[in-house]
Amino acid sequence: MRPFRQLSIRLRLTLGALVIAGVFFAGTAFVVRLQVEHILANSTVMLLQSDADPYVQAIADNKGASLEAPAQGQLLTVLNPAGVAVKSSLPPELTPQLPDIVTAGAATQSITTPNAEYLVVSRAVKANDGVWHVVTARNEQAAELSLANLTTALVVGLVILTLLFAGGAWLLASAAIAPVSSMRRTAVMLRERTTTELLPVGPARDELSALAVTLNELIIDLRASADREKQLVSDASHELRTPLAILQTQLELAHLSAGDSTALLAEIESAERHVKRLTVLAASLLELTRIEGMQPNESSPVSQMADELVDAIDRARMLSTGSAVLVDYEVAELSGASVALSRHNFGRIVDNLLGNAIAAIGSSGTVRAELRMLDSRLCLDITDSGPGMSAAFIPLAFDRFSREDQSRTGSAGPANAVVGTRGVKGNAGLGLSIVWALVSSAGGTVTLANRSSGGLRVAASIPTIVSVARTERAAP
Repeated sequence: MRPFRQLSIRLRLTLGALVIAGVFFAGTAFVVRLQVEHILANSTVMLLQSDADPYVQAIADNKGASLEAPAQGQLLTVLNPAGVAVKSSLPPELTPQLPDIVTAGAATQSITTPNAEYLVVSRAVKANDGVWHVVTARNEQAAELSLANLTTALVVGLVILTLLFAGGAWLLASAAIAPVSSMRRTAVMLRERTTTELLPVGPARDELSALAVTLNELIIDLRASADREKQLVSDASHELRTPLAILQTQLELAHLSAGDSTALLAEIESAERHVKRLTVLAASLLELTRIEGMQPNESSPVSQMADELVDAIDRARMLSTGSAVLVDYEVAELSGASVALSRHNFGRIVDNLLGNAIAAIGSSGTVRAELRMLDSRLCLDITDSGPGMSAAFIPLAFDRFSREDQSRTGSAGPANAVVGTRGVKGNAGLGLSIVWALVSSAGGTVTLANRSSGGLRVAASIPTIVSVARTERAAP
């Protein structure tokens, strides 16, 4: 079976069709031959009876003394009640066997002689002078020759039809897998050179077209992933270049300030800050990469999300210590459902959003977090009274390393603000990217909008696991 699997699809289809056709045609030929053989046997018996009928009728009419001689080609003999042959045209080799033939009665008998094989029938006829016997015979050589010729014709026809069927199967298989060859050639071309082309999709809505569509979707996803990786490398290189250049300059200045301890200490402290920024940037990049490659196999009850929100509020209040920033929250009644997100990751979402809001507000203002259920979705709203965000920047806010120039960076924020979130001067610009990646991994969405009363509103909506399962079942 293994060597058969190593053959090409075209050849396997052809061989399969060849076997099926061979079995079908062979069975048909066998049935035809049996039917013809049966027809010939019945015809021979009818001819034997037809040869005997005139003599049987004459004897029954007591005309045995005036019987006509058998016609040319007829093989028969008429025996009177005394067992004497009145009329006979049987071959000499059958004459000695007449007593046995008569004794066998009216059953059709097949008698083989050295020269030929005969089919013989004996019929008894009652007359006034006793019982007569009419024996008729037919040479089966003609029937056997007809069967032999028919068998030869059937075998030749079987071979020709099977070969024609195999040729047709080869052509049909070639036409059926032609799109596969076209896709393979296109795939080779796509591999050898950079292009935006996709695999060809045939006009037919069949399995091959569905395969081409699926492969094209895979190619699009792989290209998008490669583009994201290239963009990540480019953005990371751009982000690292400036702090590394500054760090190098500070180290050079430190060498020049070797005789001035105060200046040297200032340069070292500045270098430490840039090293910390580089460390946070590298950690944030690693975290974002891990989140984007994470499989959504975690789940937590919604009640744990409420507990984590309370803990995150406490952390945010500690973050705003020393300022006039008020951090408040509200948790509505929640259901017993679960979301495809761990409690730890939900806490990271809240920490990033609260830290971003606190950093944007500055020395005074309010930050409010609300957690509630809405249409089988867990909704988290973070609002602040800060300067808001420019409408032009909102579509770019979730991109890696994106930072707004002034509207949300006009204030340095508390000295202990969360590093790496948006809105903090000198941050890595990955805070909202991490939020978006975590929420998306759970099947949710994040939106940004400026409030009419001032400030920014961040809304995260995460579906419960039950609603996610319904969505998957309803998908076509």
